[in-house]
Amino acid sequence: MEQPSEYTLCLPGDPVPKGRPRVYNGHAITPKRTVRAEERLFAEFRLKYPQAKPFQCPVLLEAEFWMSHRGRPDLDNLLKLVLDSLNGVAYVDDAQVVESHATKRMPDLWVYGSKGRYRKRKSGDPYTCCGHEYEPHLSIRIKPLPEWEPKERKQS
Repeated sequence: MEQPSEYTLCLPGDPVPKGRPRVYNGHAITPKRTVRAEERLFAEFRLKYPQAKPFQCPVLLEAEFWMSHRGRPDLDNLLKLVLDSLNGVAYVDDAQVVESHATKRMPDLWVYGSKGRYRKRKSGDPYTCCGHEYEPHLSIRIKPLPEWEPKERKQS
């Protein structure tokens, strides 16, 4: 089986951030929600790409987090979960990610109402971003960058 030119994955549901480990009696314990989210992302990747070999070169990672609410979690914590979950399956180590583009999309504050005017979004309204309807999900694209090489190495 030939290595794909890129990996893409779409996970339905609200994206989950990487939780801070808690220390009990000198042992760091990762929150269960984080562990479950990492396991799910890993499993979905393996399901879509069962024979995939991790990229060995520098990679570009693009992630879009389509949220069901505004505010928290922070974008860096959302991205950290993705980076850690795909270690060893999409790339050998997340240190290979030399370029990333992450976007957190949140529901509009104002929606178009039935009376032809904009009104504040209410619970139960469809999720919209810039007026376009969506369902909460995580979208990922990982692409190898074999041409990426520091300039000082290219000259030698």
